Parts: sequence; structure tokens; C-alpha cells
Amino acid sequence: MKKKIALQFCILFLISTQFLIAQTKNVNFLLSTLASSKGHWKGTLTYLDYSSAKLVTIPAEIDISFTSNKTGYIRAYSYPNEENSNSTDTTYTKQSGKYFGKGKVVRFIKFNSRDFTLTTEFNDVDGNDKKQATIRNKYQLEGNSLIIRKDVKFKGTTNWINRNEYRFTNQQKNQPRVDPKTELQNPQKIEYKNEQKLVVKDKVLYNKIKALDSSLFSAYNQQDLTKMKSYFTKDLEWYEDNGGLLNLETVSAKFQAIFNKRDKITSELIKETLEVFPIKDYGAIENGQYRFKHLEKGELKVGIFRFLIIWKNDRGNWKITRVVSFDH
Repeated sequence: MKKKIALQFCILFLISTQFLIAQTKNVNFLLSTLASSKGHWKGTLTYLDYSSAKLVTIPAEIDISFTSNKTGYIRAYSYPNEENSNSTDTTYTKQSGKYFGKGKVVRFIKFNSRDFTLTTEFNDVDGNDKKQATIRNKYQLEGNSLIIRKDVKFKGTTNWINRNEYRFTNQQKNQPRVDPKTELQNPQKIEYKNEQKLVVKDKVLYNKIKALDSSLFSAYNQQDLTKMKSYFTKDLEWYEDNGGLLNLETVSAKFQAIFNKRDKITSELIKETLEVFPIKDYGAIENGQYRFKHLEKGELKVGIFRFLIIWKNDRGNWKITRVVSFDH
């Protein structure tokens, strides 16, 4: 019986993981969903100088608008100290939103009526010696902050290199504000991934897992490692795209290292991404995204990561047996 349950668990775990991976394929979006980024933005450009291998930061501004027929996304970059470098770029969608310019849309998430993350990838050459590489562009709007980032992975390597990153703040007054109480309290009203809506099938189970998640990451934000460990089974298996397979001891050590840092990191569940599915005679699958924030040299850094958690219900005692953390 134990072997049968274990086999069913593994099959379900693999199917669930493959389902999540499949969701990132053939993503498409409407250009109009980027309308909240329109306007004048001011900030900095930080780029990697390949010649000196040093990071350089300069003032930068951007004006974002649409073409008159609303089919093109216009970005006019200007540099107060280097006006000769000013440029304008207009990007169009292709194949019903599967491509943004020449980049394939590998990820698009609309968190509420304004905030979004758009990631594209394409193959090209980069660097002073024009090596073959995969280029990843990421556009992230959160509140009054806009980040446009370019990462490069050269052919034959596994590491991504941050080529440049724009960090802007909106300069227009009376920008529409998102009220988190109205935007996030109902997961069914938020469109997510290919305009699909989340549906809560089992409200009792959904609320149970949501409460457990809240308690777990309350302990994380309070840097209470002992309480955090109480949510995991001793045979925990934690799968991480950048770290491989980790056990409870290694995971605990990683959390402690994070807590030891001077710049405190906090985490919050992006509530509208939360999905919960029952596992017959075992527990539940939790799927969603976390937003991590921390200060680095006085600047707020924000990252959004995806996860899948397997919860085991042992006569009302819920604990985590498996975690898949990815898309870092």
C-alpha cells in the first residue's frame, strides 16, 4: 500500500510540474495591456562595459507611447549627459501576441489593472567579439517603478549575464493608484497567463492552504527559523532551478544565511496567483508566486519567483514534503 501511494504521489508530482512548465509555452498577450506604462519616466541606466568588465551607471529618461493606430509600442530613450546616444524604438507584436518584436514571449503576467511582467527571448550575437547568445529582455512595472532589463547567455555557457538595466520612476502626477484591498481580495477577478481566470474549486481547502502559507512566511519575515522548520517534514525534498535538489538541513542553512544578512529580505504571496488542488488521501498542491523585496545599497530590489508546494495532511497536521522553486 505504501509503495502504491508513493508511486501515485510521484506521478502526480511530475504531472503537476509538467503542467506548470507547459503554462510558460506559447504565451501571448495584447499590446494594450502595457498601456499603464505610458508616460515620462526618469531614472538610471546601469550597463556592463565589456571592455573594462565594470558596471557603469548614467542618468536616463524614457517616454513611452503608442503609434496612432495602437499597434506599435514606442520607447524614446534620452540621456542628459550623453545626448548623442538618444534613441527611439518601436516594437510590434507578431503571431497574435506570441512575439514582441523579434523576441518570443516566454512569460507574461498581469498582476492587477496596472502591474505586469513581460519577458521575451531570442537568439542573436552580443559582446565585442559578436558571440552567439540568447538575449532575454524583461519589462516589469510595479506601482510607480518600471524596470527594463537585458540579460545575455552566451552559447555553450549556462550563466546569464546582466547586460544592462534601466530603473525608472514615473514623473507624471495623478497617476492611477491600485488599491490592494479591491484588486487582490478576489482571485477570480484577476486575469493571469493567456487571459485565463483563476477559479477556486474548493474554498475550504483553498483557505486552509492560504492560511498555512501566511503563517509560514510570517515566520520567514520575522526570521524565525525554528518556526519555519516546524512546517517541513524531516524527509523534505526541495527542488530549485539554480540550486538542484536540497534536503531539510541544506534548506535551513540557506535560510539562516539569508537571515544573517544586514539587508533584511521580506516575502509576500502574490495572492491572485495562488492555486490549490487536492491530492486524494494525501493532502494538497499549492501553486503560485512570491514577491521578494530587500534593500541593497539603499535601493529597493524586487524579485518574483514561482513555486509548487506539496502539503501532507497527517490527521489534521499539515506539513510540507516537497517544494519546487523556479524561474529565479
